Amino acid sequence: MPDSRNRQSAREASVKMAFCGMMAALSLVFMLTGGVIPIATFAAPLFSGLLLLPVRVEFGRRAAWMTWLAAAALSILLGLDKEAAAFYFFVGWYPIIKWDLDQRVRGKTARLLIKAAIFTAAVGAMYAVLLLIFGVETILLEFREMGLWMSLLFAAMMIASLLIYDRLINPLLILYGQRLRPKLKSFLHTK
Repeated sequence: MPDSRNRQSAREASVKMAFCGMMAALSLVFMLTGGVIPIATFAAPLFSGLLLLPVRVEFGRRAAWMTWLAAAALSILLGLDKEAAAFYFFVGWYPIIKWDLDQRVRGKTARLLIKAAIFTAAVGAMYAVLLLIFGVETILLEFREMGLWMSLLFAAMMIASLLIYDRLINPLLILYGQRLRPKLKSFLHTK
């Protein structure tokens, strides 16, 4: 009997590793589009972040964090668009914490303000790192060309877009649970 349990445990670990690896690889594919399609600079990291939802549902928070870390490291190393890679690094993890945030913060207004603060801090930190550590001069030049008011409008639109992204996660999670999870369940959780 112990041998049977060991085999089952090894199989479960293999399935978990394979599934997380596939999600990280698919995330990298999305991230690589950021360097090819200019508009994908901000869209690709958000799509990649959504791929963490099945990992979080099936294998938990720790597996989702490890998948995000692998995808972030690969996109930084292999990605053509460093701004997209940085955006994924600083914001792509959000679907992992969304559940906990929605459960722990009770008021709708308080939850909205906290999410806006998280997104503002993440995007601000991303641009600070890009500008100060990596010396990405082109980003600074873009903001100078846009001017102060357009830069502020860009920042406000980005935060608003991220809040819309937050609202889309729950319906996508329901869609996953109803349509995809039953098809994957036999593969992921066979006894």
